Amino acid sequence: MERSQTAPAYAPTEAATPDGQLSVREVARLFNLPESRLRYWAQTGFIRPSGRGSGRSLYSFRDLIGIKVAKELLAAGLSLQRVRKNLDVLRLKLPEVDEPLARLRIRSEHDRVLVEDHQRTFDAATGQCILDFSVQGLRDEIAEVLALPSTQAAREQALGVDERSAYELFRFACEREQEWDGKDPEHPALLEARDAYERALDLDPGLAAAYTNLGSLLAAIGDIDGARDMFDEALRCDEDQPEAQSNLAALALKTGDHETAIAGYRQVLRTAPDYAEAHYGIARALLGVGGKGQALAHLERFCDAVERTPAGARDASLEERRAHARAVIRALRDELGVG
Repeated sequence: MERSQTAPAYAPTEAATPDGQLSVREVARLFNLPESRLRYWAQTGFIRPSGRGSGRSLYSFRDLIGIKVAKELLAAGLSLQRVRKNLDVLRLKLPEVDEPLARLRIRSEHDRVLVEDHQRTFDAATGQCILDFSVQGLRDEIAEVLALPSTQAAREQALGVDERSAYELFRFACEREQEWDGKDPEHPALLEARDAYERALDLDPGLAAAYTNLGSLLAAIGDIDGARDMFDEALRCDEDQPEAQSNLAALALKTGDHETAIAGYRQVLRTAPDYAEAHYGIARALLGVGGKGQALAHLERFCDAVERTPAGARDASLEERRAHARAVIRALRDELGVG
């Protein structure tokens, strides 16, 4: 997978958030959830943060009610589809409630999830589980989380992690990633790189290069769906980024979807006609569908691009692929009768 080594300059944002809104990290701490799960829920539209401030996505109190409901319903064994139905109705009903949100009560009764105020009860959807919590209690938990910034700072200081900008975290992640052995999914270097990429994106959700590199890490450890989500996010931030588009095409090729891979690589080459990895990848995809003549042309373009790459910038993998490409070029020329 292709990685990005550069990112735009970044100006640190203010730490404060608008009143009543929490950052991804604060919500993760509140509900004892991985930050990656919250980001996945947001990317798939399951539960998205509805606010923004200081360049960050922020969760409103209504968003937190949805997360509380979702977490408990999923823990009780409901399918994601049934939980989504519950949340859809909650989103529709909560804005209609005249009572302050802190006075609501959300609970289950047999197969129904109910939202109550002193006048009405709303049936959120069907689902057999036990769910009963006071919204005021949730508000109190939020207050406790927000009252502990020094605890978080002390924890980070103990780990030797200082306050850094998104770009600095991105560069740190790139450095740690280089120290990963490429095999062990629990290797400290991998875990630190992944955490740094996630923290960089927490600070700057528009940092496309961090999405691309995090996606490459996920692909390397077998999380193909997570990798695809990250590459999609990178392209949402920077629609012309060749690394992310090329990596999406590579995932399609890996799963045997040659036509999608070809379309993806062609998209890359429209905006970056000399992008070596796209020429190599599309050649492989074209060979998979019998396009030997076109594959030959792209392999030649790949070798030419590698030749123009400074020797110091060529790693062992690139040299190995160039040698393989040359062997295939010779075989295709013989087979096609090309001099």
